[in-house]
Amino acid sequence: MTTTTPVPADPGWLWAELGLAVEVSADVRGEGLDALVGLALRRNPRRAHLLVSRVLGKHLPVAPGAGLAAGADLAALVRALPGFPEDGPGAAHAHDAGEAAAAGEAAAAGHRDGARPGPLVIGYCETATALGHAVADGLAGSHYLHTTRRDLPGVPPVLEFTESHSHASHHWLVPEDPAILRGGEPIVLVDDELSTGRTALGTIRILHAHAPRGRYVVATLVDARPAAARTAFADLAAELGVRIDVVALIAATVTVPPEIADRAASIRARLAGAEPPDRAPASDRAPASDQIPTPAKARPSVPSVPFVQAVQAGHPVRWLTADWPADLPEGGRYGWSPTHRRRLDDALAPVAAAVRAALTRPDGRTLVLGTEELMYTPMRIADTLAATGSGDVRYQSTTRSPVHPVDVEGYAIRAAHTFPAPDDPGRVSHVYNVRPGAYDDIVLIVDSGVDAASPAPVADPAGLVAELRRCAPVAVLTLPAYRPAPRSIEVGLALPEQAR
Repeated sequence: MTTTTPVPADPGWLWAELGLAVEVSADVRGEGLDALVGLALRRNPRRAHLLVSRVLGKHLPVAPGAGLAAGADLAALVRALPGFPEDGPGAAHAHDAGEAAAAGEAAAAGHRDGARPGPLVIGYCETATALGHAVADGLAGSHYLHTTRRDLPGVPPVLEFTESHSHASHHWLVPEDPAILRGGEPIVLVDDELSTGRTALGTIRILHAHAPRGRYVVATLVDARPAAARTAFADLAAELGVRIDVVALIAATVTVPPEIADRAASIRARLAGAEPPDRAPASDRAPASDQIPTPAKARPSVPSVPFVQAVQAGHPVRWLTADWPADLPEGGRYGWSPTHRRRLDDALAPVAAAVRAALTRPDGRTLVLGTEELMYTPMRIADTLAATGSGDVRYQSTTRSPVHPVDVEGYAIRAAHTFPAPDDPGRVSHVYNVRPGAYDDIVLIVDSGVDAASPAPVADPAGLVAELRRCAPVAVLTLPAYRPAPRSIEVGLALPEQAR
């Protein structure tokens, strides 16, 4: 599952071998680029390298509060923009999700009395779904929506676009109430990093064509746009007659050599020899697609206790249920309001208590693992566990993103597991840097929803569970997937292919 091979001891060896040169121009936290990102090689012919966030909780485990704090810091930068509207009582002082939710309720109440509501915050799936939530938490009165790649029959997208560089290029915006895209409030787009900025520019174009407004903000952890790309933002603002601001925790110019794809291929070839072929990710065996070519092996039955007992080797597994309100969405796929934030705050303590009761070592090392787009609610559950107990709690999530694992210092992705995706067992998903002995317990949190392509009526995490139980005892918590009422197609706009 990992690759071991001699490499230079310098922790920056991969940056040097890829020929990447970095010049930091602004650093809000003053901690340097390495505090925010590491570096790895993609299994993606469209892009050679991946900046791996150290705070998102996607590819790397983080303290759950770190991801929430990153969103809060970005929200503070948005609030500090000249002329950005005051969103309501407490907006400038909402430092955590609970305070932000309370401030949001006050702002929403003000809106019902005729006051201006907060902005619409849109996060990009799947990496920035939790980050976008956390930014929205710090902008009182805001509504949140993230893009999605899950196809839900009967609930067609309002807007659609593609990213040509991505391993999974299609995104949809599927608000339960399409009217939230037609207001005149500022829109805040949230992503983990900007490299060219073309995805953000294209998104602004399609949003503006759908419903014009006067202001857009792009909030990102790392702004690595070259000078020409920064000029493109000013050009689009002038063309549309709008204001476009970009805020970031760190701004840097990353010079990428034209031969980087060849450099990456050479490094992968040099390091591939030690990777066990029987554990190589399926995306390597079928590079043209992330679909699993052997459905009979890739589609285990809906998980149950007998299934877990039938597995020969591994730690024990417990299947949990939560007292979860049926009408509370598990995330922002279909929209998330200040009221949803308050209700989540109320639900967290009993859910976290049920999770804690299932741990084999409540005071030990616990990993809470979200799944793909389902990041924010698991992160909040993890944060509640950390705040109410004595154990060491870390958080991360699974991902569609195929990354080359190399078990050497200075490389961000040291181990990899590949398995059938719970919401569509015909494609693969991945989790990184989870190894035997690293944790005393793993808490897997999934939602019950499935993609239209899935043959199963509910999500099936059996393949993922089989991988995780090689590493530690597993508790599986399934949240009921919120499903909006079916509606007809309202609009069908597609954004031309982009590169982030």
